[in-house]
Amino acid sequence: MDILQTLKELGLSDQEPLVYLALLKTEGIQPASVIAKKAGLNRTTTYKILVKLAQMGLATKTATHGITAFFAEDPERDLEDLVERRKKETEQLNTHLRQILPDIRTLKRQELSMPKMRVYEGLAGVIRAYEDTIEEQNTIYSFENIDKMSPSIKEYMEKTFVPARVAKGNFAYVLSPKTPAGIKARKDDKKYHRKARFAPANRFLIETGINIYGDKISFFSYDPTDMFGVIIESKAFAKSLREIFEFCWENSK
Repeated sequence: MDILQTLKELGLSDQEPLVYLALLKTEGIQPASVIAKKAGLNRTTTYKILVKLAQMGLATKTATHGITAFFAEDPERDLEDLVERRKKETEQLNTHLRQILPDIRTLKRQELSMPKMRVYEGLAGVIRAYEDTIEEQNTIYSFENIDKMSPSIKEYMEKTFVPARVAKGNFAYVLSPKTPAGIKARKDDKKYHRKARFAPANRFLIETGINIYGDKISFFSYDPTDMFGVIIESKAFAKSLREIFEFCWENSK
């Protein structure tokens, strides 16, 4: 079962893994009819699959006594070659994707029906909302309570989000409750391209995260039983939340 699954992950689909395994079990050079019996399939289907496997480099097609036949040469080498080809194809696809992303973003901005509010569920949803915060060059104004973050979100923030934000050059103003964990997290503000202030923990009972950036606002629910991220795109909302942030900032230390 593991072999079949791995072969499928390598790009073999439907009945192709079965035919390939039957080919490996077949001694010598044999026509499609012999391999079909081992695979438990009809000859026509098996022949078409063998031709496909030959194109993938997993089978060798030849002729013996005027009859088309197939055999596997070196499965270890052939499979390693297949992995290497898939790796190169993935790298090329990644390169092509990066080349067209600017055009894709332009098309997205031109799409008038794009929703102004998106909800992303689970940890992946929270991460997606955080990623949106640094897709463009913007100063970030953040309400944050590290004491309410789950360990998985803390790890993501420390290892991925903050380094990515710093690399992007997005400065952050962070307002959070004055707790031991909050103070400890802010001791390297200069290094991490941010400035923090604290509000009294007994007055600033924020349990979620809020990022204000450009014309967008992201909300983050950290509760493991109800975790999600929300992105709202609205110039008026962003301006209003930024005004609230600046008022809180001026009245914090």
